[in-house]
Amino acid sequence: MNAPKLQRWEIVASTGSHFDALDGLRGVAILLVVSFHTLYVNPDHGWLVRMFNWGVIQSGWMGVPIFFVLSGFLISYPFFQKRATDPQFWYQRGYARRRLAKILPPFYLSVVVFLIFYWLQFHDVAYFESAWKWATGLANFTPVPVPFNLSYWSLLVESHFYLLLPLLFWLTRGLSVERTGAVIFGVLFLVPLLARQLVWPENVHVLPDYTDPLQAEILHKLTRFPCQLDYFAWGVLFASVFVPLTKKVALENLRALGGLGYAGVGLMVVTLVYWGLWQDQYDIKAHKTQWSIEISHLLPAVAAMLMLFFVFNPAGLGARFLAMKWLRFVGIVSFEWFLFHGPVVRLFLDHAGKSHGSVLAYAWVTVVPLAVTFGLSVLVYRYFSLPILNRVRDSLKKT
Repeated sequence: MNAPKLQRWEIVASTGSHFDALDGLRGVAILLVVSFHTLYVNPDHGWLVRMFNWGVIQSGWMGVPIFFVLSGFLISYPFFQKRATDPQFWYQRGYARRRLAKILPPFYLSVVVFLIFYWLQFHDVAYFESAWKWATGLANFTPVPVPFNLSYWSLLVESHFYLLLPLLFWLTRGLSVERTGAVIFGVLFLVPLLARQLVWPENVHVLPDYTDPLQAEILHKLTRFPCQLDYFAWGVLFASVFVPLTKKVALENLRALGGLGYAGVGLMVVTLVYWGLWQDQYDIKAHKTQWSIEISHLLPAVAAMLMLFFVFNPAGLGARFLAMKWLRFVGIVSFEWFLFHGPVVRLFLDHAGKSHGSVLAYAWVTVVPLAVTFGLSVLVYRYFSLPILNRVRDSLKKT
């Protein structure tokens, strides 16, 4: 797909800016997530295979922090641009309409599609309760009776950030970009950190994963408001640095800062290796500790924030790699793929079972559902999401 054709799939940001490398970084994030949900290995094949499993496949959950950090930057960026020219600015015109148009239509479409699918397959009314709890946001506060879509929880976390950001800009009216960024970063970083400490039960050093209802409820709270907002803090921090720098100095004179992107790649590799080693040795995923949860928040978030520095040097190797057309395309349709892949992957795995060493069977339960859902996501984006987004964008131009 050449660049002119790819541009037809893009939505012009409210700032008029577009960062090709960040489309690619979003593509990396979704590839990590779908690999985490789909791929598996035989742990009996030795240490190297176990390390690949835990350090690459099972660490794919780190794609979600990358998404959150990206949102922190891209959503706050236009706010900081306006704050730089007007210290009293706090709300971006059309902000709510853009966010609602981006998230809600494909989300509700997926809810309807999977509700019909579950009803035809199981004839269980419990899926209706799960569907409306997710659709209304109640799943943020109360458990759902049956699993529905393993990706939906992160949409609720995104909505928390979308709602809080204008409020935080309103509370910081009159402050400079740098001070606003420092305050918002502090709130988004410290409040979730404190909340996680308060949720953690007294005199419990290790929390087994969903072994009883009480511990399941604790783990549920650790992934809900406000415990995940610290990821966004790092994207906001980057925006508060990027805006004043690029207003004072031409971007081509800041290319050296793009080198920090490689530090982010290195830190992400170290994080993947650490997670793989500790998972292999201590089964840290199934035996969570306070320190393991805090490190799993800090390291991937800082790594993702550092990788944002690639935007300072679009001609650099790292930025050009992320701006590869196929990777950008994957990033552009990543939200739809995020929504539609989970239940389909589970359907293939449940009906086919493990591959037992058969390459064809392994491809059937991994490659085929990913290919099917990616194709579906492309169609949904092109013929459903994109027209809605373009219509909203055009209506905002007229007002």
